[in-house]
This record gives sequence, structure tokens and C-alpha cells, in this order.
Amino acid sequence: MNTINTSMGRYCLKAEELKNGHINGSIAINDEGGTQLTVQEFDEHYLDDVINNIVCPLTGGNRPIASALRDIMLKAGFKQSH
Repeated sequence: MNTINTSMGRYCLKAEELKNGHINGSIAINDEGGTQLTVQEFDEHYLDDVINNIVCPLTGGNRPIASALRDIMLKAGFKQSH
């Protein structure tokens, strides 16, 4: 079971890969002072679903940030199920 709690600029991603294969967590946007502005919780089956359905829309379609967060999740041990 892999977990991650990371921040990239204004974005804070927390996720846990559960035994049933789902990825459960949240992504938040913080203001410049670190106060949470919004948070989106998720429970997705695939890593790419987390990125495409949650992270990318929340970042306003910012693909470089979404790709960087995907890379961080891969380095943390999250795997793309097939």
C-alpha cells in the first residue's frame, strides 16, 4: 500500500493506494499564505484517472503540473493498473 503527501506550489496532493486497487485521496489548492482555498476528494481505480479526471481539471488544465504530480506518484510506488 503506497501513500503520498506532497506539495507543488499551490497544490497539495495526498493519496493512498488501497488493497482493492483504488487510489483514494485529495488534492487542494492553497493561497499564497498556505490557507486552503478548495479541496477535491477522489476515489479512482487508475493512476491516469486521478490525473486526467481530478488533477488536470483542478489545475485548470495545466498539463506540466499534472504530469509532474503523476511522476511524483510513480516514484512513490503508485502503479498504473491494466
